[in-house]
Amino acid sequence: MPTGYDLIGHSHDFRMHLLKRLAACMVDVAVVFVPVTVAIYLLDLEPKELLAGVLSGFVWFLYSAVAEARTGTTLGKRIVGLVVVSKEGPMTLSKGIVRNVPKMFWYLFLPLDVLIGLAMTGDPRQRWADCVANTVIIKK
Repeated sequence: MPTGYDLIGHSHDFRMHLLKRLAACMVDVAVVFVPVTVAIYLLDLEPKELLAGVLSGFVWFLYSAVAEARTGTTLGKRIVGLVVVSKEGPMTLSKGIVRNVPKMFWYLFLPLDVLIGLAMTGDPRQRWADCVANTVIIKK
């Protein structure tokens, strides 16, 4: 079975899937990071940059885990027409938590999660954390 890296050069549909995921990610980042960063600056908390990175990651993790467990989607995913589904049974909070842990440490683990997921054989739409949670993102 091909890896995600194999498909990037050959599959227009897969490239579009990745672009939709990136667009959804950017919307969700704006939804989370802007208010958290503004709150940190308004409250004049220190160290601003460190707090913005750490708190935004924690809020992004909570937002994504709860939203995906309840509705299968976040605002960004809803806008681009994607939904998270469980490959076995219903989508649960525990699956939402597992697949979103890398977002808590977005500055390191999220890029690794994506790169490792693309290198694995199997469903190329899965990040590594999706494989662990047994979830996948599909078109709505």
